[in-house]
Amino acid sequence: MIKKFLPKSQFARNVITLMTGTALAQALPIAITPILTRIYTPDEFGMFAVYIAICSILVVLVTGRYELAIIVPEHDEDAINIMALSIGLSFVISFSLLVIVLLAGKEIASLLGSVDIASWLYFVPLTTLVMGCYQSLNYWANRRSHYKRMATSRVLQTGSTSAVQLSTGLLKIGSLGLILGQFFGQLISVIFLARSVFSQEKEQVSKINKKNIYKVAKRYNNFPKYLIVAHGFNTGSSQSPVLLLSSLFTTSVSGLYMLTNRVLSAPIALIATAIGEVFREQASKEYAQTGQCKTIYLQTIKKLTLLSFIPFIILFIFSEQIFSLVFGKEWADAGMISKILMPVFFLRFISSPLSSMFMIAEAQKIDLYWQVALFFLVVVSFLTGNYFSDVYLAFYLFSFSYCLMFLINLYLSYFLASGRA
Repeated sequence: MIKKFLPKSQFARNVITLMTGTALAQALPIAITPILTRIYTPDEFGMFAVYIAICSILVVLVTGRYELAIIVPEHDEDAINIMALSIGLSFVISFSLLVIVLLAGKEIASLLGSVDIASWLYFVPLTTLVMGCYQSLNYWANRRSHYKRMATSRVLQTGSTSAVQLSTGLLKIGSLGLILGQFFGQLISVIFLARSVFSQEKEQVSKINKKNIYKVAKRYNNFPKYLIVAHGFNTGSSQSPVLLLSSLFTTSVSGLYMLTNRVLSAPIALIATAIGEVFREQASKEYAQTGQCKTIYLQTIKKLTLLSFIPFIILFIFSEQIFSLVFGKEWADAGMISKILMPVFFLRFISSPLSSMFMIAEAQKIDLYWQVALFFLVVVSFLTGNYFSDVYLAFYLFSFSYCLMFLINLYLSYFLASGRA
């Protein structure tokens, strides 16, 4: 009887598998956020946001963006060697970052504008290492259609993160508690994925060797050549608000923005990411065989639009009341920020899953130009707001800039999916 209600297509079944795991993974962090906002202050959330921003920008460098090439090759032998290359680079470059922190930690903290940052800078290279390894292993699982494995890793990560952040919050150690939770959650998910690969896919792992690693490094050198810069600008665009708000306004405003981002990103993490990973796997196969994947692209954008329209409208109308009631009066301003940024998250929900077309079609140069333009507009938005001493003006300009660029992104990804690259 139940089988009658289950989806018939493989695409839908894969999406549901990932969504189920992602829903469980997101449920706990969202559920405990009202507790965390009463344990940690906006200023402590702001410090944590700065830490996340730094790690997110640096992780673009540590893998060389080779992990994005894992889904591209026709043969698994090449893909497993790309994974090995990406993990190897994560170790080498993260160790180099650790040496830099050991030698110049105080100077770096001074440049960032806060001596308090020096106490947790040592976690940055450790975090970039586990983030780089996680991304590499996750893309391999995506290629092999191990969706249950991917979903389980997310549940382990967010569950561990939430447990540590709650327990350390009760110890009153400030933003360090949030940082420790994030690090240990990522570490546990990496251990799970690594054990799964090396215990269950020994035949594929045995094909890893230096010769093949050098071969794929050369064959897919367009990924580091273009995507380190492109995704550096992309990550800079998404993380620069935190750094700019902290330096141009206050750390507390960064904390308010982080809460807004955390809440509004939940639908993206829950639904859009799952759809995007299945789209990436199936679109890459279809594109490799036919040179286009227009049909699956249009099917995916239709699903994303139908799923997102009504929920985002409801959030837009009631965001101020929701934030004040759920997270406490100290966080009421985050509701106003969320209303300003709602169109951004609506368009991100639709466009982000489809942006993998730039990798599938190997159109990294187009992606680079788009990322540079986006980064420029974001920085100008916050500098303009600072010039007029109006943080809300900065958010309005930021929202307009992102919406414009997401619409351009959708046009470009459709163009690529149509096989006209």
